[in-house]
Amino acid sequence: MKIISLWAAVFPMTFLLTTSRCEPQYVDNSRVFVEGKISGNANAQLPLKISAGNIVITETQTKSDGTFKMGGPGTNSEKHLEIGRKIISYQSNVECKLSYDSTTIVLPSGKSYFKFSNINVAL
Repeated sequence: MKIISLWAAVFPMTFLLTTSRCEPQYVDNSRVFVEGKISGNANAQLPLKISAGNIVITETQTKSDGTFKMGGPGTNSEKHLEIGRKIISYQSNVECKLSYDSTTIVLPSGKSYFKFSNINVAL
């Protein structure tokens, strides 16, 4: 009985001390960061999200002054900043494009930091 209790105490310790853990085998953890300011008729508490395909990377709401900051795990494919309102115009540090319905800004692949000095949305 003492052998079993000793084994139960030693086995978890050896598992924790092994070098092969459930860690990624790469050093470069891909991340995406988006920040900016939304202006227009209805910018307070506007819900935003970043998605890649059908996967939602992160969600937030704008502050009362229209500013926002978001970040999450990145992908190698293009990402989408979904605002849910019609985007009239925007200024960005990276060249982006609007979706066909003008409610989403398509963030290009290969970039990880996007700063929008102004996103003007309609009501």
